[in-house]
Amino acid sequence: MGSCCQGSQAARDQYVFPDGGVYTGELKDGIPHGVGAISFDNGSSFEGHFENGVKCGKGVYRWSDNSYYDGEFQNDAFNGYGEFYWSNGKWYKGQWVEGNMKGEGQFFSDGKTYKGEFENDKRNGKGEQIWPNRQKYIGEWKNGKMHGKGQLIEPNGRVIEGEWIKGKKK
Repeated sequence: MGSCCQGSQAARDQYVFPDGGVYTGELKDGIPHGVGAISFDNGSSFEGHFENGVKCGKGVYRWSDNSYYDGEFQNDAFNGYGEFYWSNGKWYKGQWVEGNMKGEGQFFSDGKTYKGEFENDKRNGKGEQIWPNRQKYIGEWKNGKMHGKGQLIEPNGRVIEGEWIKGKKK
């Protein structure tokens, strides 16, 4: 986890961020460094690791609507492996880069489960999606839609192979 997660001889105190967030935890040279927590006026909060005043390493960010992210941070952004749970029941477990779903991951929404590659918060690359009725698509994705070579397996077992463009069979 690097230097942002190593123990320190830092003092434990309070710090107020410019956005009004109140930090309680370890300080180094007067700024958050080490383990601490922030509470925001809007009901959101963060608990985890800081390095030189920014979120870095393992942490949990909670929003006032009960959505939360539990995972790695770098330079105040989701970065590395993390799990995001929305208050409406959706969830994502996988890789993040600079606050965006990017790399391998799994996403659940409206009874559908997708497992595969992501880029810019969308299904991009190779992946598999299963619908509540047990229909399954295995293949290529672009901008969140079936796009490229793939195989659709219907609930009755019928297999449709071919090329998809923007979610529709070519």
